[in-house]
Amino acid sequence: MNYSIKKQITDILTAVCTSIGYDGVIPEVSRPENADHGEYTTNIAMVLAQKNKLRPIDIAKKIQEQIEGVLASMQKEAGDLTTYQTGQTIPGFQIKPEWKKALQAISRVEIAGPGFLNIYFSEAKLSTLVLELLFSEDSAKIRQKSTKLEKGKTIMVEFAHPNTHKAFHIGHLRNITIGECLIRLFESQGNTVVRANYQGDVGMHIAKALYALLYIAPYKDEVDNTTGLIERVNFLGKAYAAGSGAYESDEKAKEKIHDLNYLIYASAERFAEEQGLPKASSDYLTIGGISEDKTELERIYVLWKETRQWSLDYFDHMYRRVGTHYDRLFFESECLRGVDLAKEAVKKGILTKDEGAIIFDGKPYDMDTRVFVNSLGLPTYEGKELALVATQMKEFPMISKLIHVLGPEQKSFTKITFKAEELLGIIKPGIQYHLAYGWVKLKKGKMSSRTGQVVLGEWLIDIVKEEIHIKVLDNISKYKDSNKIDANIVSEALAIAAVKYSFLKVGTYQEIAFDIDESINMNGDSGPYLLYTYARCQSVLRKAGTGDESIQENQKLTSEERTLARFLLYFLEIVAEAAEIYAPNILCTYLFTLAQAFNLFYQKCPILENPYRLKLTEATAQVLKRGLYLLGIETVERM
Repeated sequence: MNYSIKKQITDILTAVCTSIGYDGVIPEVSRPENADHGEYTTNIAMVLAQKNKLRPIDIAKKIQEQIEGVLASMQKEAGDLTTYQTGQTIPGFQIKPEWKKALQAISRVEIAGPGFLNIYFSEAKLSTLVLELLFSEDSAKIRQKSTKLEKGKTIMVEFAHPNTHKAFHIGHLRNITIGECLIRLFESQGNTVVRANYQGDVGMHIAKALYALLYIAPYKDEVDNTTGLIERVNFLGKAYAAGSGAYESDEKAKEKIHDLNYLIYASAERFAEEQGLPKASSDYLTIGGISEDKTELERIYVLWKETRQWSLDYFDHMYRRVGTHYDRLFFESECLRGVDLAKEAVKKGILTKDEGAIIFDGKPYDMDTRVFVNSLGLPTYEGKELALVATQMKEFPMISKLIHVLGPEQKSFTKITFKAEELLGIIKPGIQYHLAYGWVKLKKGKMSSRTGQVVLGEWLIDIVKEEIHIKVLDNISKYKDSNKIDANIVSEALAIAAVKYSFLKVGTYQEIAFDIDESINMNGDSGPYLLYTYARCQSVLRKAGTGDESIQENQKLTSEERTLARFLLYFLEIVAEAAEIYAPNILCTYLFTLAQAFNLFYQKCPILENPYRLKLTEATAQVLKRGLYLLGIETVERM
């Protein structure tokens, strides 16, 4: 497994600080944007000076002298760094085997400003180090020892969370994009990931949709004749909007929808039993005061199950389109025994009864108070969550982290359910984490599935795809007369890349006003720009063909070559950092900067007759392909 160059330098600096009398120090090492400031830099001298009331420049000189002494001693003892026997003791310093590559690469350490230490690599070593790291067999796994993630552990990522009978909107699309990227990042660091999805298939939103399908024209007349995946899901979305309107404007409709809600819960309970799941104690017909009309019950059950499947079929279509799959689909309908868990929690004094409801009193914990079972006897989202997490831990007891990708409005919800579940002993403290993501809207306004004005996830992909055909592919001459299927494949890949990259390039918590033109800008910070750069690399390599020219060991680098080589050197540690802090935007920024560096290199440096430049091009293509894969974006070979 790779031991990152940055980690090696951090450990070397830690040992140097210890050797000059500063124990227990872990220096912060960063990557300078400007190549003139070296490959890595650290402010450790200023940190130590502040703690010890000394001048930063004096400490910086001591560190500089010690590192230079180590390098000189190594060269004197071994003559050649590559043959030096690590593990030997140089005065005040013990060299470890895993530091070898970094020590071989360092040419000098310079003091800058008030006490920064800039670390420079020799051109001879930089020119080969990048290729060693990127083309070694181990590097293909994109792993190294610089992340704080517990390798070899099992992580569950719970993401997507669409509700049946409602629209699959652009918020779901961002949720999926983030979850998929995190999973790939975690897997790249040697973790096993369980892909989970918790989908809502009971509740008032379904009662409203079914009310329209049963009682409102034209929906009640067309429900049996509606066919086709897209037609059905659009039909359900309109029915939901109509049912919501009736609920707010008609008291009789409102009363009937409440009755339907109990019938849907009873249907869900029956469905769960048919799946072999344990029966909850609640009798929803009795709770709702509904007479047991077997004909009506059967009618609701069949309609609920059929239309539920319409939504699930569409969800599967969307998951395939955006390159996502799941190991386990959880449903609210299988979590109704949350009522029983809530009653157990009352007996244990964790939850309390209040005016017919079961609540969590958050005051003793400086939290909000939330309802787990409402006064009607129905489990709320909080109550169902108890059963969900209990099921997750029973089926996957090995998970060490459970990440819920949810909107920011769920902060109080997750804080309280996490606490209740820990108090009940369902899950150990510290395992669950709420990864919040910001809202998504178009520049023209917000979304509302209640009014039917929701911005659909598939609509966004389709409209971006249309814009790509008009503004990108139609302007590339070879696509004007090209095979339609090929152009469609390319435009689909570009559209998915445009949407996903726009979601990922900003911080997860940041809200997004999606800009279609910006998302497809072939000269800007966009997914299509990265795909174009990758295709350009591949075009160069195809023109060059296969060659067996050897690379010069002491390659002299131009400024463009050195800049590109530096960025390639950083790839593995960037991936590890993005995984460590759940931040896909770090990887996006890196890939965009790398693409810019390559395109400048492409313009300034003739590549075809230069073996080293061809290797840099191949390495760039490899890193772009790997990096885009981690973002959940597939590449295209030609553009």
